[in-house]
Amino acid sequence: MNLCGLSRVPIPRRRLLLGWLALPLTLSGCSRRRTSEPGVVDLFIQSDGDFLAFRPDELTCRTGVLVHLTFHHAGKFLSARHNWVLVYPNQMEAVDKDAEKTEGVVSTDDSRVIAVVSMCDKGDTMMTQFIAPPPGDYPFFCSTPGHAVDMNGILHVTE
Repeated sequence: MNLCGLSRVPIPRRRLLLGWLALPLTLSGCSRRRTSEPGVVDLFIQSDGDFLAFRPDELTCRTGVLVHLTFHHAGKFLSARHNWVLVYPNQMEAVDKDAEKTEGVVSTDDSRVIAVVSMCDKGDTMMTQFIAPPPGDYPFFCSTPGHAVDMNGILHVTE
């Protein structure tokens, strides 16, 4: 008998048996939880050509992820060196002031600093990695003396 245009088609026993065996395995796989290992996120930022700015000047990631950050010095004409420094809230000015004494070099042992990309010349690309801190807004800047006023931004860390 044909109901609503559908005809009855026999299903081979082998397919029926495999379908019944696959169903419990599929359902048990759906109930598994993912491991609690933190994820990994790749972020890219660069200098805004020969201007004193980052592009983009805002980045976002989740708390606890391993961040692989790539910084590219996109300058073509000016020879100013740039870097990328991520600090805890309300610490940018103090770290920048201390960096003026060392020609912009920031110590990775500084407790106010979360991550640093070393100074690089135009055309260079550098990388760093760090675990994203607790949720909040974290400032980043270039520590070349005089650059932080214009060359700064925010890393938004979410839940």
